[in-house]
Amino acid sequence: MEQQHHHWVWAWYLIGAFLTLGWKLIRYLRTEHRKGIPLWEATGTWFFEDSVENTVSWVTTISLVWTGGAVLIDLREQQGIFSWINVVPLHNAIAFTFGGLMEVAAPSLAKNFVNWVISKMPGG
Repeated sequence: MEQQHHHWVWAWYLIGAFLTLGWKLIRYLRTEHRKGIPLWEATGTWFFEDSVENTVSWVTTISLVWTGGAVLIDLREQQGIFSWINVVPLHNAIAFTFGGLMEVAAPSLAKNFVNWVISKMPGG
């Protein structure tokens, strides 16, 4: 794959993910604003909620979105578990869409994964 094309596909993937994240933030801020919570306070809560769950959510969501990009863009040349991705054409529009979809799906996937890991721990 041409290196410049590779970088553009990553760029479109990340643009899709960040635009979706921005859309989710705007929806959250509008909901909180309707409850009478100032925008600056709602923004702070969105990014810096003081809880372990929030930190785990951000870290695992970022990891899953990043991994989704790696599978779509970087691991397509590899043989093995991700070889199925070769049936998806490597196109900027598909990368943009996939980035947005990963951003939508990642938080619930991350939460389910973390809960599964906790359930496997002693006392969990």
